[in-house]
Amino acid sequence: MKENSPNDAIAALSTSLNDSAISSFFLQEIFNGFEEAVIVTDVNRCVVYINAATEQLFGYSKDELYHQQTKILYADENDFSEQGRKRFNVASRISEENYRIVYRHAKGQQFLGMTTGAAIRNAAGETVGFIGIIRPARSADQSLDALQKIHNITADVNLSHEQKINALLRVGLQHFGLKIAILSQIEGNEYTVENCVDLNGELEPATTFDVTDTYCLHTLSENRTLGFNYVAKSEIKDHPCYEKFALEAYIGSPIRLAGKLYGTINFSSALPVEPFSKDDYILMELLSDTCSFLLYQKVSQAEMTALARVDELTGLPNRRATLERLTELIAQSRRFEQPLSILSIDIDHFKRINDRWGHAAGDLALVKFASVASTLGRQTDFCGRLGGEEFVFVQPGANIACAQALGDKLRDCLALAPIDVGDGELNTLTVSVGIAMLAGDETAESILAHADQAMYRAKQQGRDRVSQ
Repeated sequence: MKENSPNDAIAALSTSLNDSAISSFFLQEIFNGFEEAVIVTDVNRCVVYINAATEQLFGYSKDELYHQQTKILYADENDFSEQGRKRFNVASRISEENYRIVYRHAKGQQFLGMTTGAAIRNAAGETVGFIGIIRPARSADQSLDALQKIHNITADVNLSHEQKINALLRVGLQHFGLKIAILSQIEGNEYTVENCVDLNGELEPATTFDVTDTYCLHTLSENRTLGFNYVAKSEIKDHPCYEKFALEAYIGSPIRLAGKLYGTINFSSALPVEPFSKDDYILMELLSDTCSFLLYQKVSQAEMTALARVDELTGLPNRRATLERLTELIAQSRRFEQPLSILSIDIDHFKRINDRWGHAAGDLALVKFASVASTLGRQTDFCGRLGGEEFVFVQPGANIACAQALGDKLRDCLALAPIDVGDGELNTLTVSVGIAMLAGDETAESILAHADQAMYRAKQQGRDRVSQ
């Protein structure tokens, strides 16, 4: 509400009132649209006007408050008296000022309020009343509550990493009283919304922006947590983000992963808020560190999952991953009525290599085979290690002739890539290959069995050949 800011409203009120009275109609024209509670009193601090937000915040009706001293709203009478001595008296020269006071709701509960208070003066400079504009303030209890929620979220083993990050974003929104929460990833000038909670329902994950069009540019430039509670009155009021989206409030922190910039966590809103406190900045640092840890866990878990599916020696998919992928491709081939062929491959005389030159030479043979096989086939084909010297090549969309051609090409390439087994002695690898094509209602196990049978026939026929 940049057009209805407290200080601007007070200035307008002071210059527009007549010398003898406070116009109820004029007050309604100014303050009825405010989300903050607005209370206007006469010089004796008796209420002459409140807006609807005051009724909602304090739980009193207009009739219950009119002509009552504002003492009824304070949790502590001493605060009422102190404010009277300091600013709410006809002799005070204090201009509008922001401060925090503990108030009491009509039902008895207490709350901390951020208050902008000032005297109302007529054209002659005489005090004709007082005004207070109040909104709930974040207290130390709220900060502790946010910390407890962060702990509970991170400790919840039933939540995924994505669910935890989204829950943390909601904690920040609730704490700061803002509308939009984002965890971004930034690569070069591209700013990608990875996770978001938008109470307006407009922003979606995977949305991209140029980072120069976001307030996060300033956070990255400063390399620290940065907050603007009222952008229109800040040094970034000419930023493209303000011109495009009119976001009045923003607080953001960089997120680092393994020592490198990953992105930011940030909160924003189209309405200004109270100035961010030291506790708010500390909470942002904690949210940033927590998200960084969750991202690290997510990446590490993905890497561990990937490693669990990869043969450590050759870098090829291991038996489990190979069989899972083969099962998926069989289902896909049936769905689209496409052929599928596989090659069962066994390195010839592998035991002899191990026995003569040692297991290091055997490992070298396996690695050489994998490096050659990885260069062959189409982009949709894949090769996996079933165990020992046994491998399988899967060709979705290929008939038996294609499988035969791939097997022969593999043999030719291996013949051109001998391995050095030690002391400069070269050994050329040969393979026996059995091929089979998917038929009927075959499973991964049955088509592999057929290919294995063909591979054993290749061995019986003298090795270094392709059989079906």
